[in-house]
Amino acid sequence: MEEIYDVVILGAGPAGMTAAIYAGRYNLKTLVVGKSIGGTANLAGEVENWPGFAGSGMELMKNIRSQAERFGAEFLEGEILRVHGSQVAGRRSQFVVDVDGKDVFGRSLIVALGTEHRQLNIPGEKEFLGKGVSYCATCDGNFFQGKKVAVIGGADAAAKAALYLSSICEKVYVVYRKHEMRCEPIALSKICSTENIEIIYYSVPTEIMGSNRVESLRIVTDSRGQKDVEGEGEISERVLDVDGVFIEVGATPVVKVVEGLGLDFEKDYIVCGKDGRTNVEGVFVAGDVGNNAMKQMITAAGEGAVAAKSAYEFLQNL
Repeated sequence: MEEIYDVVILGAGPAGMTAAIYAGRYNLKTLVVGKSIGGTANLAGEVENWPGFAGSGMELMKNIRSQAERFGAEFLEGEILRVHGSQVAGRRSQFVVDVDGKDVFGRSLIVALGTEHRQLNIPGEKEFLGKGVSYCATCDGNFFQGKKVAVIGGADAAAKAALYLSSICEKVYVVYRKHEMRCEPIALSKICSTENIEIIYYSVPTEIMGSNRVESLRIVTDSRGQKDVEGEGEISERVLDVDGVFIEVGATPVVKVVEGLGLDFEKDYIVCGKDGRTNVEGVFVAGDVGNNAMKQMITAAGEGAVAAKSAYEFLQNL
């Protein structure tokens, strides 16, 4: 007979592993499944906004995993290919998770798959990740106090990042490919009235450069769509001397593998209550994959704890 876990946690970042700690404390047989144990939090070079901790994201995730394992949680590293429900003895009592072609079974699920950052796919982006390249101004902005930075993007996330960074950085460049930022008008107005923010329109980044850390950003500006006093505009190249590059071109929730469960979605994020419950009985959500207000490691961890409690209460009532 196949082994059935009380709860299978999809995702091994701060939300999933915190859920594992609490599920273990509730004496639930717990399995955490993730393509990378620690998730994107492993990429944080230094974490300053986790209470009582100072160190790298990888070190923090290692500590959380050890704590979860002390409470009996098991870990399975692999790619989740598909998730679906099944019927046992005439009632729905388990979920099936296909991990690299092998099925694992759970009486409940906590979906903590997080999001994937949209990338620029330019030279230097991967090489300098955590060394000046960031996808989160709130997380990493404090490392750039008094320095020059660039924000890539033109929507609300980019606008918020630029305004926040302008309060602590010497200079903020906003690089956007179109003729006007598409953020909320009030945010654009604030940006335009902030002296140390410079918007560079009709521009795309082509290379992030440096030695051990980010030192500059190469951009190409195509102003042919904008007439100026000299005529029709031109294509030009420019190198910005910056210490950091914040890529704010959006993120995509990782939900494809659970789409077959019949979950409700809002703008591609899974709809859930404050207790982590979804419209599907036995399925709970924690972290960035949910339709929550704040996407941070610390809030994801809290949601993981709540989802574990809700899963425990669900299992008690089966």
